[in-house]
Amino acid sequence: MAAHLVPYLMPLAFVALAGMRYLRFSSPAPDTAAAWAVRKGFLPGEPPMTGATPILRLPMGEASGCWEVPIGDGSGTLFRWTWVVEDDRSPMMRELNEPVGMRTAEVSVVQAMLAAGFPHFRVVPHRGFVAPAGDWDEEPVELESVEFGQRFRLLAGHDGDREALLRLFDPETIVWFIGLGEAAPVVEYGLGTLDVATRYACTTDVEHEALLEAAQRIAKRVLAEGLLHQPDPA
Repeated sequence: MAAHLVPYLMPLAFVALAGMRYLRFSSPAPDTAAAWAVRKGFLPGEPPMTGATPILRLPMGEASGCWEVPIGDGSGTLFRWTWVVEDDRSPMMRELNEPVGMRTAEVSVVQAMLAAGFPHFRVVPHRGFVAPAGDWDEEPVELESVEFGQRFRLLAGHDGDREALLRLFDPETIVWFIGLGEAAPVVEYGLGTLDVATRYACTTDVEHEALLEAAQRIAKRVLAEGLLHQPDPA
């Protein structure tokens, strides 16, 4: 009798497997930022400036676990950013041409307000999460590094200061980005708002430390190149 059930059990097993995969992608990653932030002596932070850059314009986005962190000469906010995307990961559902539904996606972000007078730009890794440009008017910027171009897209506004951007991405900064490998963040800067985001939600102290260090380094470079090269008001 069991043999007669095999043709029915196999499809059920496939559905169960698809369901497990869906739950794995839908379930939020554990939030370990609080324990790390408390050990570092950080205080709870204010909600971020949502919508300031493309990554924060994703549909149904929501920030949680906000912590005040040191950035530049002031402070920024580290938080988890969650948004809703259509889930089409199930091969079975794709074959049936049926939508699976919705799932949540998460990244960890450090945001800071920098009065640097710097043109807007984005650094987007070729692999992993890519935020849509939205209404940002931008175009690719080519650097001399072939390896950088193979790993990342550098995007900037059509009317941006290309010289300032090329100064920002000096050889040392380019080598640093390349050395980060798969851990390289998505970087967005516009109208004084800097967002540095992982391609996944941080779940360990090491990952939170790496994100904060990356944001601090990028903020330092943006401030230095932006402020040092502003015209003399006199």
